[in-house]
Amino acid sequence: MSRKQISVTFESVESWEENREKVDSILAELMGTNDYPATRSLPPIIFGIMSDEEGIRRLRSLDGVVVRVHDEDD
Repeated sequence: MSRKQISVTFESVESWEENREKVDSILAELMGTNDYPATRSLPPIIFGIMSDEEGIRRLRSLDGVVVRVHDEDD
């Protein structure tokens, strides 16, 4: 299964507060660690993640979570 580089952000601070634990759990499964690069802004931008289609689908299913796949046309 092919993996793609993604970044994850949130529509608002509220959506980050509601979903951060779920996102952290999914990212830990994808990366095998809870240590990944993110900005210090609120809401943060998480980057440098490699994910398969299933991980992308799971993250995108969370309301207020925005996933950008870097090799897709914007």
